[in-house]
Amino acid sequence: MTLDIVCNFRKCRKSLSSHAWVTTCSHAFCVEHGQREFKRNAENALTCPACGTELRDKFDVIQADLKPNETFKSIVLAGLKPDVIMDVAMRAISFWSYQVEQETLYQENVAKHSKDKLQCLEEVNTLNVQKIKTELDTCKRKINSLQIEFNKKRKQAEELTARLEEKTRQIQKLTFQLDAQKRKDFRLQNFEDKTDNQETCMNITDLVGKRAASEAFVFKPMKDTDANIICSPKTPLFDFRQKNKRSSFNFRPIRS
Repeated sequence: MTLDIVCNFRKCRKSLSSHAWVTTCSHAFCVEHGQREFKRNAENALTCPACGTELRDKFDVIQADLKPNETFKSIVLAGLKPDVIMDVAMRAISFWSYQVEQETLYQENVAKHSKDKLQCLEEVNTLNVQKIKTELDTCKRKINSLQIEFNKKRKQAEELTARLEEKTRQIQKLTFQLDAQKRKDFRLQNFEDKTDNQETCMNITDLVGKRAASEAFVFKPMKDTDANIICSPKTPLFDFRQKNKRSSFNFRPIRS
Protein backbone atom coordinates (compact mmCIF):
# COMPACT_ATOMS: atom_id res chain seq x y z
CA MET A 1 0.00 0.00 0.00
CA THR A 2 1.48 3.29 -1.15
CA LEU A 3 1.18 6.40 0.98
CA ASP A 4 -0.24 9.46 -0.78
CA ILE A 5 0.91 12.92 0.17
CA VAL A 6 -1.73 15.42 1.20
CA CYS A 7 -2.33 19.07 0.48
CA ASN A 8 -0.23 21.16 2.86
CA PHE A 9 -2.84 23.90 2.96
CA ARG A 10 -3.86 24.09 6.61
CA LYS A 11 -7.62 23.74 6.11
CA CYS A 12 -7.55 21.37 3.15
CA ARG A 13 -5.60 18.16 3.90
CA LYS A 14 -6.89 16.52 0.71
CA SER A 15 -5.04 13.48 -0.64
CA LEU A 16 -2.95 14.18 -3.75
CA SER A 17 -2.89 11.32 -6.21
CA SER A 18 -2.97 12.72 -9.76
CA HIS A 19 -1.79 16.36 -9.96
CA ALA A 20 -0.29 18.74 -7.40
CA TRP A 21 1.54 22.03 -7.05
CA VAL A 22 4.98 21.51 -5.51
CA THR A 23 7.52 24.02 -4.27
CA THR A 24 11.26 24.05 -3.70
CA CYS A 25 10.56 24.38 0.02
CA SER A 26 9.19 20.81 -0.15
CA HIS A 27 5.49 21.61 0.13
CA ALA A 28 2.66 20.31 -2.02
CA PHE A 29 -0.81 21.70 -2.66
CA CYS A 30 -3.93 20.57 -4.44
CA VAL A 31 -4.88 22.01 -7.83
CA GLU A 32 -7.62 24.31 -6.42
CA HIS A 33 -5.47 25.96 -3.77
CA GLY A 34 -2.36 25.97 -6.00
CA GLN A 35 -4.14 27.87 -8.75
CA ARG A 36 -5.53 30.35 -6.23
CA GLU A 37 -2.28 30.92 -4.30
CA PHE A 38 0.30 30.80 -7.08
CA LYS A 39 -0.96 33.35 -9.56
CA ARG A 40 2.13 35.25 -10.60
CA ASN A 41 2.00 39.00 -10.41
CA ALA A 42 4.08 41.66 -12.17
CA GLU A 43 6.96 41.39 -9.73
CA ASN A 44 7.01 37.58 -10.15
CA ALA A 45 7.03 37.15 -6.33
CA LEU A 46 5.09 34.36 -4.66
CA THR A 47 4.86 33.15 -1.07
CA CYS A 48 4.43 29.59 0.14
CA PRO A 49 1.13 29.41 2.09
CA ALA A 50 2.58 26.69 4.32
CA CYS A 51 5.90 28.20 5.50
CA GLY A 52 5.91 31.73 4.03
CA THR A 53 9.03 31.20 1.89
CA GLU A 54 9.36 33.57 -1.06
CA LEU A 55 9.20 31.78 -4.43
CA ARG A 56 10.84 34.16 -6.92
CA ASP A 57 12.09 31.79 -9.60
CA LYS A 58 9.66 30.34 -12.08
CA PHE A 59 10.80 26.84 -11.15
CA ASP A 60 10.36 27.45 -7.42
CA VAL A 61 6.77 26.23 -7.85
CA ILE A 62 5.48 23.99 -10.63
CA GLN A 63 2.42 21.86 -11.30
CA ALA A 64 3.55 18.22 -11.30
CA ASP A 65 1.89 15.12 -12.72
CA LEU A 66 2.01 12.54 -9.95
CA LYS A 67 1.06 9.73 -12.33
CA PRO A 68 3.16 10.30 -15.44
CA ASN A 69 2.83 8.01 -18.44
CA GLU A 70 5.57 5.74 -19.71
CA THR A 71 6.69 8.17 -22.40
CA PHE A 72 7.31 10.91 -19.84
CA LYS A 73 9.20 8.51 -17.61
CA SER A 74 11.48 7.48 -20.47
CA ILE A 75 12.31 10.97 -21.63
CA VAL A 76 12.31 13.18 -18.52
CA LEU A 77 15.81 12.18 -17.38
CA ALA A 78 17.13 10.98 -20.68
CA GLY A 79 20.58 12.35 -21.62
CA LEU A 80 21.42 13.35 -18.10
CA LYS A 81 24.56 12.11 -16.43
CA PRO A 82 24.21 9.52 -13.75
CA ASP A 83 25.33 11.94 -11.05
CA VAL A 84 22.65 14.41 -12.16
CA ILE A 85 20.09 11.64 -12.27
CA MET A 86 21.11 10.52 -8.77
CA ASP A 87 21.02 14.12 -7.54
CA VAL A 88 17.52 14.58 -8.97
CA ALA A 89 16.41 11.26 -7.49
CA MET A 90 17.89 12.15 -4.08
CA ARG A 91 16.12 15.49 -4.11
CA ALA A 92 12.82 13.81 -5.06
CA ILE A 93 13.29 11.25 -2.27
CA SER A 94 14.12 14.06 0.16
CA PHE A 95 10.92 15.85 -0.87
CA TRP A 96 8.95 12.67 -0.29
CA SER A 97 10.69 12.00 3.02
CA TYR A 98 9.95 15.53 4.17
CA GLN A 99 6.29 15.15 3.28
CA VAL A 100 6.12 11.84 5.15
CA GLU A 101 7.89 13.36 8.14
CA GLN A 102 5.59 16.39 8.15
CA GLU A 103 2.55 14.16 7.89
CA THR A 104 3.90 12.02 10.72
CA LEU A 105 4.45 15.08 12.90
CA TYR A 106 1.00 16.34 12.00
CA GLN A 107 -0.62 13.03 12.90
CA GLU A 108 1.39 12.87 16.13
CA ASN A 109 0.27 16.38 16.97
CA VAL A 110 -3.32 15.43 16.20
CA ALA A 111 -2.92 12.29 18.30
CA LYS A 112 -1.41 14.29 21.16
CA HIS A 113 -4.19 16.84 20.93
CA SER A 114 -6.75 14.05 20.88
CA LYS A 115 -5.03 12.39 23.83
CA ASP A 116 -5.02 15.63 25.81
CA LYS A 117 -8.62 16.21 24.90
CA LEU A 118 -9.45 12.65 25.91
CA GLN A 119 -7.65 13.11 29.22
CA CYS A 120 -9.51 16.35 29.80
CA LEU A 121 -12.78 14.67 28.95
CA GLU A 122 -11.92 11.80 31.30
CA GLU A 123 -11.23 14.26 34.11
CA VAL A 124 -14.49 16.04 33.38
CA ASN A 125 -16.22 12.68 33.23
CA THR A 126 -14.68 11.68 36.56
CA LEU A 127 -15.86 14.93 38.13
CA ASN A 128 -19.31 14.43 36.65
CA VAL A 129 -19.42 10.85 37.94
CA GLN A 130 -18.43 12.01 41.42
CA LYS A 131 -21.02 14.77 41.26
CA ILE A 132 -23.67 12.33 40.10
CA LYS A 133 -22.72 9.88 42.86
CA THR A 134 -22.98 12.66 45.42
CA GLU A 135 -26.37 13.70 44.05
CA LEU A 136 -27.43 10.05 44.00
CA ASP A 137 -26.45 9.58 47.63
CA THR A 138 -28.30 12.76 48.52
CA CYS A 139 -31.35 11.53 46.63
CA LYS A 140 -31.16 8.15 48.37
CA ARG A 141 -31.03 9.83 51.78
CA LYS A 142 -33.91 12.06 50.78
CA ILE A 143 -35.89 9.05 49.56
CA ASN A 144 -35.25 7.23 52.84
CA SER A 145 -36.32 10.30 54.80
CA LEU A 146 -39.44 10.64 52.66
CA GLN A 147 -40.17 6.93 53.07
CA ILE A 148 -39.95 7.25 56.86
CA GLU A 149 -42.16 10.33 56.75
CA PHE A 150 -44.59 8.50 54.46
CA ASN A 151 -44.80 5.54 56.82
CA LYS A 152 -45.41 7.92 59.72
CA LYS A 153 -48.12 9.77 57.81
CA ARG A 154 -49.70 6.50 56.70
CA LYS A 155 -49.78 5.28 60.30
CA GLN A 156 -51.37 8.56 61.37
CA ALA A 157 -53.88 8.24 58.54
CA GLU A 158 -54.75 4.70 59.65
CA GLU A 159 -55.21 5.89 63.22
CA LEU A 160 -57.39 8.78 62.07
CA THR A 161 -59.40 6.40 59.90
CA ALA A 162 -59.97 4.10 62.87
CA ARG A 163 -60.99 7.05 65.04
CA LEU A 164 -63.30 8.28 62.28
CA GLU A 165 -64.94 4.86 62.05
CA GLU A 166 -65.36 4.81 65.85
CA LYS A 167 -66.87 8.30 65.82
CA THR A 168 -69.15 7.27 62.95
CA ARG A 169 -70.39 4.28 64.93
CA GLN A 170 -70.96 6.51 67.98
CA ILE A 171 -72.85 9.01 65.84
CA GLN A 172 -74.98 6.23 64.39
CA LYS A 173 -75.68 4.92 67.89
CA LEU A 174 -76.57 8.38 69.20
CA THR A 175 -78.74 8.99 66.15
CA PHE A 176 -80.59 5.75 66.79
CA GLN A 177 -81.04 6.64 70.47
CA LEU A 178 -82.24 10.13 69.51
CA ASP A 179 -84.78 8.70 67.08
CA ALA A 180 -85.98 6.26 69.74
CA GLN A 181 -86.29 9.08 72.30
CA LYS A 182 -88.19 11.19 69.76
CA ARG A 183 -90.63 8.33 69.13
CA LYS A 184 -91.03 7.81 72.89
CA ASP A 185 -91.65 11.54 73.49
CA PHE A 186 -94.12 11.59 70.62
CA ARG A 187 -96.10 8.65 72.03
CA LEU A 188 -96.05 10.23 75.52
CA GLN A 189 -97.26 13.57 74.14
CA ASN A 190 -100.09 11.87 72.25
CA PHE A 191 -101.08 10.01 75.40
CA GLU A 192 -101.15 13.26 77.42
CA ASP A 193 -103.19 15.00 74.73
CA LYS A 194 -105.71 12.20 74.78
CA THR A 195 -105.88 12.38 78.59
CA ASP A 196 -106.42 16.15 78.51
CA ASN A 197 -109.15 15.88 75.88
CA GLN A 198 -111.02 13.09 77.64
CA GLU A 199 -114.76 13.64 77.86
CA THR A 200 -116.37 14.56 81.22
CA CYS A 201 -118.36 11.74 82.92
CA MET A 202 -122.09 11.64 82.28
CA ASN A 203 -124.49 12.13 85.20
CA ILE A 204 -127.66 10.18 84.46
CA THR A 205 -129.28 10.61 87.91
CA ASP A 206 -131.93 12.99 86.62
CA LEU A 207 -132.78 10.65 83.81
CA VAL A 208 -133.25 7.79 86.22
CA GLY A 209 -135.44 9.95 88.59
CA LYS A 210 -137.80 11.12 85.86
CA ARG A 211 -138.40 7.76 84.28
CA ALA A 212 -141.62 5.83 84.96
CA ALA A 213 -141.61 3.00 87.48
CA SER A 214 -142.48 0.40 84.96
CA GLU A 215 -140.37 1.98 82.26
CA ALA A 216 -137.16 0.23 81.55
CA PHE A 217 -134.18 2.61 81.16
CA VAL A 218 -131.75 1.41 78.62
CA PHE A 219 -128.64 3.44 77.73
CA LYS A 220 -127.51 3.24 74.18
CA PRO A 221 -124.47 4.88 72.68
CA MET A 222 -125.00 7.86 70.44
CA LYS A 223 -124.62 7.55 66.75
CA ASP A 224 -121.37 8.43 65.12
CA THR A 225 -123.02 11.25 63.21
CA ASP A 226 -122.78 13.51 66.26
CA ALA A 227 -119.27 14.91 66.02
CA ASN A 228 -119.36 16.60 69.45
CA ILE A 229 -119.85 13.38 71.42
CA ILE A 230 -117.14 10.75 71.71
CA CYS A 231 -118.46 7.22 71.87
CA SER A 232 -117.13 3.80 71.15
CA PRO A 233 -118.79 1.32 68.83
CA LYS A 234 -117.82 -1.39 71.34
CA THR A 235 -119.89 0.21 74.20
CA PRO A 236 -122.47 -2.36 75.48
CA LEU A 237 -126.11 -1.68 76.36
CA PHE A 238 -126.82 -0.89 80.01
CA ASP A 239 -130.10 -1.85 81.77
CA PHE A 240 -130.83 0.14 84.97
CA ARG A 241 -134.34 -1.21 85.81
CA GLN A 242 -133.25 -2.93 89.02
CA LYS A 243 -131.26 0.05 90.32
CA ASN A 244 -132.27 2.55 93.01
CA LYS A 245 -133.86 5.75 91.74
CA ARG A 246 -131.63 7.97 93.86
CA SER A 247 -128.44 6.25 92.93
CA SER A 248 -125.94 8.08 90.72
CA PHE A 249 -124.39 6.35 87.79
CA ASN A 250 -121.31 7.58 86.10
CA PHE A 251 -120.50 6.47 82.60
CA ARG A 252 -117.08 6.72 80.97
CA PRO A 253 -116.61 5.78 77.35
CA ILE A 254 -114.19 2.91 76.88
CA ARG A 255 -110.91 3.94 75.26
CA SER A 256 -110.35 2.35 71.92
